[in-house]
Amino acid sequence: MTTYLLSWNPNQWEWVDMQDAIANAAANGFHEMRWSSGVTKKIKPDDRVFLMKLGTEPRGIAASGWAVSHVYQDTHYSNPAKKALYINVQFDTILKSDTVFPIENLIYDPFYQKAHWTPQASGVTIPDDIAEKLEKDWAKFTNQSVPIRKVEYADEIDSTKSFYEGAVKLVKVNIYERNSAARAYCIKKYGASCSVCGFDFREKFGEIGAGFIHVHHLRPLSEIGEGYKLNPIEDLRPVCPNCHAMLHQRKPEPYTIEELKAKLKRTAG
Repeated sequence: MTTYLLSWNPNQWEWVDMQDAIANAAANGFHEMRWSSGVTKKIKPDDRVFLMKLGTEPRGIAASGWAVSHVYQDTHYSNPAKKALYINVQFDTILKSDTVFPIENLIYDPFYQKAHWTPQASGVTIPDDIAEKLEKDWAKFTNQSVPIRKVEYADEIDSTKSFYEGAVKLVKVNIYERNSAARAYCIKKYGASCSVCGFDFREKFGEIGAGFIHVHHLRPLSEIGEGYKLNPIEDLRPVCPNCHAMLHQRKPEPYTIEELKAKLKRTAG
């Protein structure tokens, strides 16, 4: 996953439905729309993006999200006679136009000065070490959990892998890919506590546990099939690793969240 800086100048393009976009992101966990990628063609699905508001005060980061398409060409936003490059973005957080993560926090900080924060167009790459710090500072500013990068689990990775168990037995396992953007929306909607037992890693371990949680597919991806458009609010739930393992103790159909909660309640009683 690469992190990119998108740019927005209200003097050049007025975001007329911005309030609706903010409300949609708050209610559903994300707001999807197209955005210019400048001249870069490298952005790909699952890349992280931050939106820099320039041109008018206050200047600073106004939104964050995830690319959900490859770069494509379409009609230019301000000149129908021209073409421009775009990506589809799912913004997970959109701030009001008068509330931004101040650009001064970036251009005057010696660490952040290694990156370019006033681009003429979208598509500037943010180095990994700077992106990591930005994620933490952005999370503090917006009072949210830091998104967890893609983590692979045995039922959620998109490939067929073979491995040897011991010295002689060849085992083949079908596993499916998790979309880290969908994971972030799920956690934003439901929080980072386990949907079964309520365990919260931050409460137990402090800052090192902030945002740590597994995400469970209510419908196993092996049953969904290729081409299914996952809805992170309807299809995913946060669960701790122990409960995640217990959900998959029944095969081929996992236990439901409700079934496992009932078992836990009976045991506790």
